[in-house]
Amino acid sequence: LTGDGGPLDPAEKKHLTEFEIRNNWRLACKVRIIEDITIEIPGVHGGTDRKKDLIMFPEGFSPDLWPLDKNNKKVYGVAFDIGTTTVVGMLWDLTTGKPVHAAARTNPQSVFGADVISRIMFSGQEEGNLSLLQQKVLDCLHEILIEFENTEGVAPSHILKATVVGNTTMSHLFLGINPGSLARSPFEPAFRGPVTVNAEKLGFAINSRGLVHVLPNIAGHVGSDITGVLLASGLRALDGANLAIDIGTNGEILLSYNDKVLTCSTAAGPAFEGASIHQGMRATTGAIESVRIQNGDVELSVIDDATPIGICGSGLIDSAAEMLTYGIITKKGRMLNKEEARKIGLADGIINRLSTGNNGNEFILFKGKGGNNIAINQKDIREVQLAKGAISSGISIMMDRLGIKAEDLRQVLLAGAFGNYINKGSALTIGLLPRISEEKVISIGNAAGVGACMALLSQSAKGHANLLAEETEHVDLAAHPDFQDTYLKAMYF
Repeated sequence: LTGDGGPLDPAEKKHLTEFEIRNNWRLACKVRIIEDITIEIPGVHGGTDRKKDLIMFPEGFSPDLWPLDKNNKKVYGVAFDIGTTTVVGMLWDLTTGKPVHAAARTNPQSVFGADVISRIMFSGQEEGNLSLLQQKVLDCLHEILIEFENTEGVAPSHILKATVVGNTTMSHLFLGINPGSLARSPFEPAFRGPVTVNAEKLGFAINSRGLVHVLPNIAGHVGSDITGVLLASGLRALDGANLAIDIGTNGEILLSYNDKVLTCSTAAGPAFEGASIHQGMRATTGAIESVRIQNGDVELSVIDDATPIGICGSGLIDSAAEMLTYGIITKKGRMLNKEEARKIGLADGIINRLSTGNNGNEFILFKGKGGNNIAINQKDIREVQLAKGAISSGISIMMDRLGIKAEDLRQVLLAGAFGNYINKGSALTIGLLPRISEEKVISIGNAAGVGACMALLSQSAKGHANLLAEETEHVDLAAHPDFQDTYLKAMYF
């Protein structure tokens, strides 16, 4: 919360954190509101650039080139990846097949819930809520279009084509289709196949004659974003057994073997995106993104080399892996206290970072001034176990279905921004991924966004995406007889 930008009151300055003093910000949780105020959220777009910068086409991809329009001007198209948390837009010159600009925003629907179930429930609470959620995301896309115009001089009227991917809920909300069936068994979507609509009819502010194409969903919680991953990764055509994982609030998993592709969705929860963690945050300025314990001390890497103010998903996985390696937490996820750490001979530098708080034992990563520490507590470790257990159990069930063991895997492809920045060794250490050699784990960038761009730029790629979605078999984990037992075992590190 900011006032008029003037200096902070010296009398209250002693109660503020170093971050508040340095940036002239007040933490909202510490402010009692007694009159009308303006609320500004710092870093609302922070971290989103990571996702938009990860566009890498597969070898051999060739776009269809459009002729200039009747006025001898270029023609443009835009691809959108609508995530639960982040929305990315990518502008393309269709006459050359070259990228022009990319922009990202935080999905404004998040004010109605951080996860898809919350938004589904909100959409059905009152008449008009569904339209409100649709308008929120359309406004976000329009904001990105305005950025394209301001930075590149490309007016929305010059954009004749758009392609959209997103999880199943985001696709429904974008099109204004009731997603209620996704929140109740058997979790069937209102539509699966590809959808093409006129931009003007949709209320989407590109050329009024432009068309908007939404790639097909695969299942209730396996959406067109995973169709995009399938298209971009070429997973089905790879030799042998290969995994592709897009880790987010939902963890979507693809497994291909002998020209067969299975997919499932796991409720990983928001822990890997910083939510549900005591001092968790998005991957933006001030987030601890990497943690190493060496010689009895903790070494941190912080985004933008700022003073730490929280920890993001990659830092969380690093913390769990390092604490497991050094015996600070057990295989069952229990964190030691000072006395237990001393008994097993941990270094004094480690022991001095252990303490007890409201959420059980905790391990201090960063010692801030005035006791403003950044720590991982016992509850945070449990959240990691729940998230990693969901993904690991989904992988295990699909591998069992095809008779595949970890040593049979040729590659594990990690899609999305989180998959690109995660430390592969740490992910393997905590059992998030199958027990394979680290060199088999490959980050493939924002594959969902790449798939959207490929479908935008190539008619044959769009047709291939439709075919891939049709031929992919969905595995319903909730209905699987072994899921509960597999999940409970997978929660162990």
